[in-house]
Amino acid sequence: MLKNYLLSAFRNFSKAKFYSSLNILGLSLGFAAVILIILYVKDEFGYDRHHAQHKNIYRLESHFSIGEMDDLFAIAPIPLGPAFRLEFPEVMAMARFGEINDLHVRTANAEYYEDGFYYADSTVFDIFTHDFVAGSPQSALTEANTVVLTESLARKYFGTEDPLGKIIETGMGHSLAVTAVIRDLPANSHMRYKALISMVSAARGNLQEFNSFEAVNFWNIGVFTFVLLHPSAEPASILDRFDAFYDKYMRSVGEQINAGFRPMLRPLAEVHLYGKLKADLPAGNRSYLYIFMAVALFILLLAAINYVNMATARSARRAREVGIRKVAGAHRLQLMFQFITESVLMVFIAFVIALALVQMFIPEFNHLSGKEISFAMVMHPPFFASIVGLVLFVGLLSGVYPALFLSSFKPVHVLKGSFASAGQGAGSKSGRLRKVLVVFQFWIAFVLIIGTLVVGDQLRFLKDKDLGFDKNHLLVLQLQDTAFRNRAETFKEKLLQHPSIKGVTNASGVPGMSNAITVMRLESEQGWEEQALMWTQVDYDYLKVMGINLIQGRDFDRSMGTDREEAAIINEAMARKYGWSDEPLGKKIHFNFELDGSGGRVLKVIGVVKDFHVNSLHNVIEPYVIMLKTAPRYLMTVRVEENRLPEALTHISATWDGYSAGRPFDYKILSEQLQGQYESEEKIGLIFGLASVLTIFIALLGLLGLSSFVAEQRTREIGIRKILGASVASLFRLLYTEFALLILLAFVISVPFAWWRLEVWLESSFVYHTQLNPVTFLIAGFLAACAGLLAISFHLIKVVHANPVNTVKYE
Repeated sequence: MLKNYLLSAFRNFSKAKFYSSLNILGLSLGFAAVILIILYVKDEFGYDRHHAQHKNIYRLESHFSIGEMDDLFAIAPIPLGPAFRLEFPEVMAMARFGEINDLHVRTANAEYYEDGFYYADSTVFDIFTHDFVAGSPQSALTEANTVVLTESLARKYFGTEDPLGKIIETGMGHSLAVTAVIRDLPANSHMRYKALISMVSAARGNLQEFNSFEAVNFWNIGVFTFVLLHPSAEPASILDRFDAFYDKYMRSVGEQINAGFRPMLRPLAEVHLYGKLKADLPAGNRSYLYIFMAVALFILLLAAINYVNMATARSARRAREVGIRKVAGAHRLQLMFQFITESVLMVFIAFVIALALVQMFIPEFNHLSGKEISFAMVMHPPFFASIVGLVLFVGLLSGVYPALFLSSFKPVHVLKGSFASAGQGAGSKSGRLRKVLVVFQFWIAFVLIIGTLVVGDQLRFLKDKDLGFDKNHLLVLQLQDTAFRNRAETFKEKLLQHPSIKGVTNASGVPGMSNAITVMRLESEQGWEEQALMWTQVDYDYLKVMGINLIQGRDFDRSMGTDREEAAIINEAMARKYGWSDEPLGKKIHFNFELDGSGGRVLKVIGVVKDFHVNSLHNVIEPYVIMLKTAPRYLMTVRVEENRLPEALTHISATWDGYSAGRPFDYKILSEQLQGQYESEEKIGLIFGLASVLTIFIALLGLLGLSSFVAEQRTREIGIRKILGASVASLFRLLYTEFALLILLAFVISVPFAWWRLEVWLESSFVYHTQLNPVTFLIAGFLAACAGLLAISFHLIKVVHANPVNTVKYE
């Protein structure tokens, strides 16, 4: 019996090659897109789960409140981990990571600038799962000046030589001996370190002082800290008992600086998607994953809807077959099983093609998403079985309604040639259902197209928004060597001698890079008030080179001898927040003071600059203090003449060689660094765009099916109208009106939903964002409507221009 059903299905496919091809095309594209999206979502939710003890590993995070600041940080005070290990029996082990960026590394054969180096406690291997290629986890990081390399980095530095015992030099003055090599971390690890330097090295051998439990040390944060809890431990119980810990270790300083602190324990598996804290590593966005899952569901529904539409659209051609089978004794259940078999068979053919498409496009998908997904993941038995189950479900879901509809035809009417009677009752319902499905398809298409356009508008807004400074044509050089920094002024003078260089400034931070937060005391009517403020130390040319506008007061002046120790410039946000807007000049700021209020520098505000964005547009502009540096700083920023970058780089590189003691020349383009803050939005925009194109394409296939149905049902009517004198224009108007109304209805329904969701996304993701524009929605409606009307024209043009002599004889 099954063999007969399969043969019948293949015969029907071959008789309707066009419709079968459209169905298979829509389903295969839909399945391919769904598989890729599921792989992406699975990878994102699978971060850090490869660690055997991940269920018991927690990241220790910080909630600081100082004055009016209330902030959450991903990093913790240096001694907090060791103190937790001592005070809470549930803590079985702790490990800390201190990030090192742009580290200068020298081997016997070459020099590099590297990211992905971290200081780490030797206990890291007691907590996290690593596969050792060489060396021992028990001794790998126990000694000062030792390093563990990943396999790829060891190969980069030493080729096929045995790396154990080899020495690498760093720009921080370390000579590090390689004590172990570990496998590269999986791509879905939130910490993608390439090398671990022993934490004892950061302490310069004095680990006792480095881990000092003095109260003041608990108020400086700087390391990622992880704790391994006993399997039966309750994190909430530890946090509930923190008050006694705070009293013992932190209260004495907290009361002096008007500050508060609470720790947070975040499960390791949630760090990547649920972090979003200050000083965090790049993280995912779970909201985007929910969007992707919704898109996958919509694409799957659209593909299934197409099958339903096309199956019922071809019902007139199957009616006589059904009538003959019923007269020959076929039961309705047998007919339903036959049509469901056809549906499942077509779906599985599409699935096989989808697997080929996935294998073909996985490299491009990885490039787009930044993933390292392989086709082997698709064929992994549990995943493959779940996908096959999904495909079977779609096949059954798609086939049920056509099976019910087609098997309901009455043979007495069908064999008399009265198809309309055969489908009476069920026919009108199926017509309404088809219209509902088309409206639903275009509702999805409109929402995704509008979303794509709005995401594009926001990305353009991020690129074009005035940041309060001129981000273009700026190069940032990092002066890692102390001797180089001490010669920064003469290096700067040499650079300025070339006409391609407009300006140079030396600072401890620039927008998007290395901006610090410190507790300062501010002058107020009640006396001194402690506040946590962002700040940077700069030279005299900083405002000019960065293009920051001074709106009140004056800039730093070399002729004013007191500026170096006593002057400060603040932004509008600081003057506004602390009630200095009326008279900010002359207000005092106490910087770098001791706990008893002595020492440090008392600065007077000499100027106010227009607010500028130090962080990304996800964040509000915060109060900011700019002061003159007391020693050469880490970052040198060079403003280059427009269109003269190549010659400027040649000059900077040649000058660099005379000052850098052999360090390779390296630089960053500031505008590119700032644009990197919106990498996830760039990916979302591109994926949304691709999803929109795919969705509208599948929706157009659905319209093609519906227009085919209309053409079959109204062929004779159109012929009679033409004989009676109806013009071609009036016939087009008659046929297009129904489709135009369906598309218009879908647009009207989609607009409020899209407006609501996009407004929520913009306001929740960005402090500064574009405003939703009705024109964007109209453009989306126009594009989709044009595409839809173009699709239905395929069949309607043939019907309208057909010879009426032939069409009136149409069955």
